[in-house]
Order: sequence, then C-alpha cells, then structure tokens
Amino acid sequence: MSALYAPLAGATALAGATNGVWALISGQWQREEGGPAGVMALASEPNGIPWALAPDGVWRRDTSWQRVHTIEDDVLAHPYGLLPQGSNEVLVAAETGLFALAGKRRYWLKLEVRPGGLLSSRARAVAWLDADHFLVATDKGLNLSNGTRGWAPLTGAEGLPILDLTHIAAAADGTVWFGSEEGVIRWKSGRWTYLAGKRWLPDDRVTALAPALDGSAWAGTAKGLAHLYYRKLTLADKAALLQVDLESRDRRHGYVTQMHLRAPGVVEGALQEVSDNDGLWTGLYIASQSYRYAVTKAPEAKAQAWRSMQALLRLESLTGIPGFPARAVCRTNEPQFGSRSLRSDPEWHPSPIEPGWYWKGETSSDEIDGHYLAWQVFYDLAADEEQKRQVRATCKRVTDHILDHHYYLVDVDGQPTTWGFWGPDRLNDDPKYWEERGLGSLEMLSHLKVAIHVVGEPRYERAYQELIREHHYALNTIPAKHPGGVSHDNQLLFLAYYPLLQLEKGPGLRAIYTESLKRSWDALRADASPLWNFIYGACTGQPCDVEAAVEALREMPLDFIQWRMRNSHRADLDPSHRRPLPWAERVIHNWDASPYHHDSGSDRSEADQTVWLLPYWMGRFHGLIE
Repeated sequence: MSALYAPLAGATALAGATNGVWALISGQWQREEGGPAGVMALASEPNGIPWALAPDGVWRRDTSWQRVHTIEDDVLAHPYGLLPQGSNEVLVAAETGLFALAGKRRYWLKLEVRPGGLLSSRARAVAWLDADHFLVATDKGLNLSNGTRGWAPLTGAEGLPILDLTHIAAAADGTVWFGSEEGVIRWKSGRWTYLAGKRWLPDDRVTALAPALDGSAWAGTAKGLAHLYYRKLTLADKAALLQVDLESRDRRHGYVTQMHLRAPGVVEGALQEVSDNDGLWTGLYIASQSYRYAVTKAPEAKAQAWRSMQALLRLESLTGIPGFPARAVCRTNEPQFGSRSLRSDPEWHPSPIEPGWYWKGETSSDEIDGHYLAWQVFYDLAADEEQKRQVRATCKRVTDHILDHHYYLVDVDGQPTTWGFWGPDRLNDDPKYWEERGLGSLEMLSHLKVAIHVVGEPRYERAYQELIREHHYALNTIPAKHPGGVSHDNQLLFLAYYPLLQLEKGPGLRAIYTESLKRSWDALRADASPLWNFIYGACTGQPCDVEAAVEALREMPLDFIQWRMRNSHRADLDPSHRRPLPWAERVIHNWDASPYHHDSGSDRSEADQTVWLLPYWMGRFHGLIE
C-alpha cells in the first residue's frame, strides 16, 4: 500500500498500490478499471472527484480514470503528493519543489522558496485546510497558504513536533493529520499531538495517511495499518476499564506491581514482578480501592482493598522480626523465585514463620510510607472492626520497632537498613544527611500521627511532641522539597503530607505543615500531576489546578504497556524543562519517576493502573472532581 484516500461516495476508501487503484466497497477491496499503476498519492477536488499521482503523470477519475498531464523527470523529479484545485488545476509536491499546472498550454510552474514564503524546495505533501487555504509539508516544516501571495510558516517554534513531514490528511471536522518517517502528528484546535512508537503505530515510518469523516485517521506503515481515533469516555467509564485491566492480571498473593511481558506488547501470560517496593505499590492500590469504596460502596472495592491489605500485613508477619516489614515476599514454587537476580541476592531470607516463603530485607523508608498511608486510608474508609484490629496490631508492631530502635529499621543482621532511619542523630546532627532532613522529619511525624490515630498508644504522642519541641522536626519540614531532590522523593513527600494533614488538627502545626506542602507543590506545580494536585487540594482546601489534573487523567492512555518512547529529536521541546510532554507522548511510569524523561520504555512491561486510579478516586472522595 502506497497511498490512502477516504471518504469517497460509494466507497469507504481508495488505496493506491503498485498494481493500480483499489476501492473498499462493502468491506471488500475491488480493483478499479483503468486506474494508474504505482500510485504515490491520492486526493480529491473540493467536489470529491479523486485524483491520483503516479510516475507517468497526474490522473483524474470522473466517470473513469483519465490522465490529465504527464510528469517530466527533468523538471518535476520525485513527486510525492498532489492538491487538485479544479478539473484541470493541480499542485504537486516534489523533491525538487512545489509545482502548479499553469498556462494555456499547460506546463509545470515551480513556486520559489523565499523569506516569508515557501519554507523549502523539498515539498513532500500538499492538502486543503479549507476552501481558501492549503497546507504544504516540507523537510523544514509546514506552510499555510491561500495561493502564491499569502504564506505562513509552522515550525517547532509554533509547536510542530517533527519538521520533515511526508503526508497530510485533513478531516472534515478540522482535524489535520501529518505523517513522517518518525510517526504521526495530529493538529486540532491549535494543539499538536505526537503519536509515535508501538503504542500507536505498527512502525513509525508512515507510508500512507487518510482521514475519515469522524476526524480519525488511517495510517499505513511498512509493518501494517493503524486506525487512530479518540474515544469519548467519562472519567468514570475510564476508571471502570482500567479497574478491569488491573484485576485481569495475575496479581500474585494480592500484591499489585508492574507486569513483565513475555513478548513486546503481549499481556497474556505476563508475570507480575517481585519488586523492591511491593509494599509501597500495593499500599497505593489499597488506598485507591478504599477511596473507591467510600465513594461507591461497591462490595468488590472493599474486597479488593482487603485482599491487598492482607498481602501488605503479610510483609511484616513473614519476616519473623516483630515490626520489620519485608520489601517483598515470594514462594519457592513461583516462577519468579527461580530468577537469577532473586536467587543471587543476599537480601532474600527464608521465612521462619511459614516454610516455602522467602522475604527480602534492606527495607527502606519508601516502603514504610506506603504502609502507613494504606493503614490510615483503609482504616478510616473501608475497614470493619476485625480488619481494623489486624491493621492496628501491625501498625503497633512497626511503630514500636522504629521507636524501640531509636528511629531505625533494624534488619535480620541486627544492623539498620541503608535508608530506614528517621532519628535526630542523623537528620539533625550528621551533615552527611542534611538532604534527608526535611523528608525524614516529615515522614516520621506523619507515621507517628497515623499510629496515634490507629493505635492510640500514649508513647506515640510523647514521641511526636518530643520530635517537634526538642528536635524542631516540624520546622524541618518547611524546606522539605529542595532543588537537589530526586524524583522519587517527590512521591514520598506527598504520601507523607496526606496522612499528616488529614489527622493534625492543631492550627499552629497545620500552618507549618501547610507552608511546607505549599512550597513543595509550587516547586512541582509544572508537573501537572493529578496526585500532587489532589493531595494539595484535599489537605489545604485551596485551589489546586483541578483543570490540569483532569486533563492529565483524560490524556493518560488506556494502554499501560510501557512502550518505548523517543522524544529527544523533537523540534518543539522546551529546553528549560518548564513543562512535561503530554501523557499520550511519554511512557507511563509510577509517580516516583521524572515526567521530563524524553526517551524511555522497553515494550516489555506494563505499569499497574493504580497510577491513574489513585488520583481519580482520591479526587472523587474529596469532592474535587465528579
């Protein structure tokens, strides 16, 4: 297939091929009699009569295919596209320029490149925008024109992602699609969207492009055909679809983490990873389902939250160390247990509690953030009395472990873990850890506040007040977000802010914590993260860029496969990184990843849908969205 054209009266599409022109009629491709061979492009007059560009000339089909004019290689070499302007008038885009069929005796007139005019003599495609304006695709960007006098450029400065364009397809609803060697571009209502990689196309090299009546597009590539369209869904509809996708995967023992695919893009038979952060990711899923239950009272939401909460509690019980949760657990009969990385990792230990289980140590503060958040949200929104009792018991053991060991997590070897520390001896007194001071102080105050709420031990309140009054932990939180912080710390900050500000009622402390949150949110506001925005709104009652959050929820694709995405070559990139690329154009990552990575992805993993479900249901619960 070398060219596509749609729609056409009596047929849904025309296709050009080496052996002629083919029409799609009643679902069947039929070859058109007398059509040209080797068709390179198809287009139509404003009245719908189709034209074809072939090596031997330009052709028109009224009642039958007729050649209108020949093409001479020494004048018009390597033609790519055509724009019929009437029964005997046409523009042709070619490697050697943009040509118009002109004069009484009909000859090819070359339109010259000039400042304020045609961008390049290498014209690749030409198409109508409306009855008065047409578009010219070149190797240096786009031109808009109403003829030989009026010209306007569209390049990276105007938002065009790829300059070297090869195809144009303008739909009746005003959507314009562009093809290139590096993917498809959509231009609609002043907004550019770049669609490349296997999330959208079988291959990035576009060989044919055609619009449909509904504003969608068909893109032919060297490896197959893609239909690109926008589906109208409410956010509630999208939540239901993503929930089904998440639960349809094999969620081992109730944990929810990313999936490893056996082949690129194939979710069937995928294995869920045994990660370094099973507790964190599963904790976020528990929170999402607790909010969902609070909003909908759906029994399955509560059941899914409790299933995963039992998995979360198991991380602590299987270690045999009271109050020390594992990073992850795995049964010896699971295929993941046979992996070389797991078997060779010295942090994996057999469970002394249940034979056949292994657990991973070196637990970090990341994990603990996920546990305390999940305990607080599930306890308050979804748990019955027996479930509360079990959560309370585990929360007590973990909090006691931390306090008994002077604000350290102490592993099976009797040594503190690398990142399991929250005490003033490190955060305040050791200059090596000054960067951790704000985050660590915030985390410990948040965890103690959850323990006070869930367990109610007086020692937790005493510890909370001691850290604030004697070790200035509340003041430490104000500059918690500092310029040198890494991306995953942003997630830890916001996961700690939420329980702390939901539970702290003292106006003075709330003023301090809110100032800290405001500074962090301002620093990350350009990320347009729905999770950061909704946490800020839920904790402060202040405007929180709801519109940007909703736009992110709308933009995130339904496909959560972490397809390889490449953007570093784009002409429209903001070198200052003041704003991330749209979600449709970058890899779906968890909230610990930077949204400013231009090139990433592997085609062989799937993010878990909690990335979307948590901010959505949190926003619903707090009345920020409907």
